[in-house]
Amino acid sequence: MSILQLERLAAGSIGTGANVIFDSTVVSAGSISYDSATGVITLQDAGRYEFDWWAATQNSLSATGAGFTLVSSQGDVSVGNSPLKTGEVVGVGVIEVETAPITVTLRNNNETIFYSSTVPVKAALAVIGNDDAQTGPTGPTGPTGPTGPTGETGATGPTGPTGETGATGPTGPEGPTGPTGLTGPTGETGATGPTGPAVGEDGFSAFKTALEVSTGTQLTDWTVDAPYYGDPNFDAATGNFTVPETGRYSIKATINYSTTAAISVAINASNPSFVVRRTSPAADDLISGLFPLLNVNVALLLQLRAILGNGTVNLAGDVELTAGDVIGLFYVDDGLTIALNLGGADAGGIVWSIHRIA
Repeated sequence: MSILQLERLAAGSIGTGANVIFDSTVVSAGSISYDSATGVITLQDAGRYEFDWWAATQNSLSATGAGFTLVSSQGDVSVGNSPLKTGEVVGVGVIEVETAPITVTLRNNNETIFYSSTVPVKAALAVIGNDDAQTGPTGPTGPTGPTGPTGETGATGPTGPTGETGATGPTGPEGPTGPTGLTGPTGETGATGPTGPAVGEDGFSAFKTALEVSTGTQLTDWTVDAPYYGDPNFDAATGNFTVPETGRYSIKATINYSTTAAISVAINASNPSFVVRRTSPAADDLISGLFPLLNVNVALLLQLRAILGNGTVNLAGDVELTAGDVIGLFYVDDGLTIALNLGGADAGGIVWSIHRIA
């Protein structure tokens, strides 16, 4: 396994299309290298790599907020953005490398962005790679070669004369046999402990481009095409993941959204959200994330509570699950009637993943 963790401590700004330059390497192990002069990460071996990153922004010259894109030399693209100019921009992505090496950069996909001057760490990025070499299957055994010719047997030499037999000496008396010692009891053999699973062995990573909704629903019809990947226990059509073994699982989701028309009404007491829900054998919500809301109260002039025109909701958590549990990702309207484009207007999409960690 290879690991890389980077941080940016210097303040400043980043121009349109420029790479994020991390100036501090916290951890570096295995076949992942980083060039701090150019911001280029190189994945030296084939395998599956998970990227998690964030950036603290103070302002942006763009009218639509701040955004960053993870781009690889083999064509992978993972987008994370925010409708706000000030705050934290978060993103995740998984890259499957078949032919190494490849390069990866984190870029500003918007107008010039200024890093926050009020926090010590301006941006961070972590890479975890499962790049262990895979051994191919053993080929069939080849045919047995022909037996070589048997060499000639040499002539037997003459037998020498038999010598005289010597006199037999007297047999001495047999000594007494000593007592046999007691054999101690054999200790019990301890039970063999169960073998734990490899990290990331049970799980999937799926992507969905867009979905028009106006009421609560489960998110279905996912794609697991590369660079994403499926699992026998994940039904991409229904969006249901059936837990194969009891254990601890890491769940993550990044959901971009935008409204399909201008917002003209306050949502009052509604609190719409996205929820990772266990639907069987008993229904309960495991992880939830609320929509970002605008809550304005200008005395004697305006009182308004409404969702933002577009934004991103991030879900992350580790939970204990039981074999046979059925897990799904849901939009909960909580009385909100505004039509939404889940996935976002810029095709940022929705990324959802579950992996067993213990």
